[in-house]
Amino acid sequence: MSLQDQLRKRIDRKTMSRVLNTQLGIENLKRHSFQNNVTGNKLGDSSVLSGSVQDSRLNGGRPTLVPFLYKGRRLPDDGREAVELALASKQVWPSFDTNDEATLVSQRISLNLGKKK
Repeated sequence: MSLQDQLRKRIDRKTMSRVLNTQLGIENLKRHSFQNNVTGNKLGDSSVLSGSVQDSRLNGGRPTLVPFLYKGRRLPDDGREAVELALASKQVWPSFDTNDEATLVSQRISLNLGKKK
């Protein structure tokens, strides 16, 4: 196998891993929302509230969506507590190339979950 083929295979594996982790992370956000609904830990009508954080311990410091709603309480906007709770959960959370991309996905998740009432 040529060096070029080896590099292509490695890149494909890395890309596939990122895509799968992103999908799993989005499913984890949806599960978190579902649990908030089941336990009644919502904030008003909302069971999902996520935000983009950047911390070297999460996805290599890439912008990562994590829950900002725990036990009916909105976490502070600085994201420190959200990062700690995300790490403590030992779950995969979705990461993106930019904060704008993460914000767009977060909005789509909220809209889609809101439509399923």
